[in-house]
Amino acid sequence: MYYRHFGLDGPPFRFTSSPTAVYLGAAHRECLAALQWGLLYDQCGFMLLLGETGTGKTTLVNAVLARRLPKLHLACVPNPRLSFQEILRVVLPQLGVVTDERGKLELIQALERAVANRPEDSRTAIIIDEAQDLSDETFEDLRLLANTVGARDRELQIVLMGHPELLDRLSAHHLRQLRERISTKVSLPALGDTESVAYIDYRLQAQNGSARVFDPNALKYLIKAAAGIPRRLNVLCHNALLLAYSKNKSTVTLEVAREVVGDYQGIFPISNVEPRPALRTVEPAMREPAIAAEPAISAEPANSADPAIRPRRPLALAAAACAAFAVLGFGSVFVARTSNLSGEFDRMAHRIEAAPVAPEASSQPTEDVKTVEATLGYTASIADASPAPMPALKTETAPAPRHATIQIRPGDTFHDLAVKYLGSKDRTWELIHANPQIKDPDNLYVGQTIYLPAHQPTKLAGEVQ
Repeated sequence: MYYRHFGLDGPPFRFTSSPTAVYLGAAHRECLAALQWGLLYDQCGFMLLLGETGTGKTTLVNAVLARRLPKLHLACVPNPRLSFQEILRVVLPQLGVVTDERGKLELIQALERAVANRPEDSRTAIIIDEAQDLSDETFEDLRLLANTVGARDRELQIVLMGHPELLDRLSAHHLRQLRERISTKVSLPALGDTESVAYIDYRLQAQNGSARVFDPNALKYLIKAAAGIPRRLNVLCHNALLLAYSKNKSTVTLEVAREVVGDYQGIFPISNVEPRPALRTVEPAMREPAIAAEPAISAEPANSADPAIRPRRPLALAAAACAAFAVLGFGSVFVARTSNLSGEFDRMAHRIEAAPVAPEASSQPTEDVKTVEATLGYTASIADASPAPMPALKTETAPAPRHATIQIRPGDTFHDLAVKYLGSKDRTWELIHANPQIKDPDNLYVGQTIYLPAHQPTKLAGEVQ
């Protein structure tokens, strides 16, 4: 197979999530922690997990399943086109319930018994994929199910996982009762350019390889085309390796990357990766004859019969110059303001997106290729000419302000600490977020130091749509 040609143990870029190579970027880890918190502690019955197709929603669910949380019993529904009764018949066997009942009432009662017989403090969750395709009737049945099953202690949690269009579905007036039951919304964004490089390298390392099999210019080109969607990265990188193998190349070159991206132009949206044509500059010597060729300004008296058609070139040029300076001045203030508010990582990503892809015959590497080289730790083999390089920016974020510390005592949990020190269980996720040194929020040890966060709202916990 082609992967042996590049010294790999197996195909690195599978089109479905692989349990042996689960890459979790910063956004993935944050969303995973919020998803796990909602499954274990949320009391409102519903939560949303949103993301464009291919961003890794199923990967997050598989990561939760792989952790085998002892207090959580999960059931997944991959097909939203089922009726409510068919959904229950999919859920019950996953919860260990075998029943021959076909009626709606009997299936609900079987689920009630399954939840009631669980050990104390345990939770049952149902995750429905592609939930934007559920019918209105099924949405209402799910709401009523959450009202009846485990209603006293909110032992049943329903996760609606789908595309951003799911918010449009739930904004309908007749679904307002379900919408008001949603306490947590988790949105999974696309990968940034630096995370995309790390993702590709991670998948290759899982097969005993590295991103050295991609020329830095080709890697940059593929990442730009994929727009941070992991599934698109898998498709483009897989086909690039396959094409390079068929051409007996030891690395994926920029030529190969362009050919692969061109083949997928009509299959899924491809970002504009080709350089924009340079603006032609006109030298003063070229402009002078054009000005000389203009007709002379008429010297007719002010009461001429048709003064409107007389040229006013000097006035027009002066007005255009004033307008240009006004626009540039406003743009400078706007850019300066925006730059102060944006993070360093966003500015680096903006420069990468704005930078044109350099031709193959250039002699100097671009700053974006240097960024790729710095991430991977090796030197580019194909150079790339571009304007003056800019220094790479660090992407570290400042830690959240911490006001005080406490020591963990026997029996303490994040949930109890949030109630005791922050005044509300709804701030549990804020407390977890302020303590990134705690790798597993469910396992606290006596004597551990916990930092109390500043009193500010959070993004994920308690967000009602």
